[in-house]
Amino acid sequence: MVKLLVIADDFTGALDTGVQFTLSGAVTYVIVDSQIDYTKIESNVEVLVIDAETRHLDKAEAYQKVFSIVRQATEIGISYIYKKTDSALRGNIGAELTAAMLASRSKHIHFIPAFPKMGRTTVNGVHYINGVPVAQSIFGKDPFEPVRYSDIKGIINSQSELPVHIMGADISESCESTDGIIVYDSNCNQDIKNIAEKLMKKDEMHLIAGCAGLASILSQILQLGSERPRVPEIKPNMLIACGSVNPVSVAQCNDAECKGIPYFRLTPEQKLNTDWTENCDADEFIQKLYDSSENNHMVILDTNDMEGTESTTTYAQKRGISAEQMRIHIMSGMGKILKRLIDKGCDSTIFIMGGDSLVGFAREAGIKGIFPVCEMDCGVVLSQLNYNGKMLNVISKSGGFGKKTLFSDLSKILLRLNEGKEVIKC
Repeated sequence: MVKLLVIADDFTGALDTGVQFTLSGAVTYVIVDSQIDYTKIESNVEVLVIDAETRHLDKAEAYQKVFSIVRQATEIGISYIYKKTDSALRGNIGAELTAAMLASRSKHIHFIPAFPKMGRTTVNGVHYINGVPVAQSIFGKDPFEPVRYSDIKGIINSQSELPVHIMGADISESCESTDGIIVYDSNCNQDIKNIAEKLMKKDEMHLIAGCAGLASILSQILQLGSERPRVPEIKPNMLIACGSVNPVSVAQCNDAECKGIPYFRLTPEQKLNTDWTENCDADEFIQKLYDSSENNHMVILDTNDMEGTESTTTYAQKRGISAEQMRIHIMSGMGKILKRLIDKGCDSTIFIMGGDSLVGFAREAGIKGIFPVCEMDCGVVLSQLNYNGKMLNVISKSGGFGKKTLFSDLSKILLRLNEGKEVIKC
């Protein structure tokens, strides 16, 4: 029976949140479809995570999608609803929090946006990334959803007319009677835990919002789960598919390329020509990529432009392709390439970076749901999915997560796991 419903705005966010519940033993299922038939959800599922894919929608569409999901969940009596937000506050934060509150007919929604473990903190209502106000960080330069405000009240008010209240880590005695969106400061995990425990005592946890930082504490607070998940057998060779333009992901790819890892980069024409993945040139490209993945412990497929060449943005502008169309073409193309590789017999552990690329693959492969297993590193999630009767291991992460040496670090872990010299503790 579903006790907790989590609504995320992109796929990697759905997984890095969902895995927090898996780690405590709660049966967790992540779906990529906002049209849910709750009667078809397995009875042992405690936590249902929906990737609503609202990150790139306009605020009105995002509002309507979240409103519909929350209203349906409220009507069937799901006890706890959690609106998962991006840890850098990208997307339709104000519109979606408003939709969740109004659809559930609640007076307020409690919003704890911090993820201290990943350097995301909130102080006096201002959100920081490793000590830098978010609008001045790399997320303020995001080509698709730049964060324009560091003040959380400003972010919410740009999309919502609801009153916003900034609270410290100490909960006001009057929070039960406060109307609107209540935002909590958090500078460390203990702050989040203290807030959640106090809200639970007040029976105020039925409608909450936050990122994976809050999710890691919820299982204990809501008493979810019992058995720890079992880690599946994992292939030591890794195919990395980078669809993220985040400088963190770019640095990780550059680090691996400098270490001599085989590197395949898609050109602007290959990314934006919708027919390319089915033509003879693509056949040759995919064959080379397949052969390389068979003969190397790590291979990288990257959608980022090579320095010194015409950018994909310039190429798209010359051909009248909008930024949104460009994003969709790249997402679909990556998905088609990965599907063709798997159909060809590629059995590498696939590591997909960026929510769009993960969704592109799921859509092309016809995958509706995925089971998070454990974290290989903070925010780096190992999941299993069923594709044509075969269980695939997929690692995923948001573009902004991880150290520069993440790929080589993960490769060593996979090799040691395969040799039986290391165990992942879920």
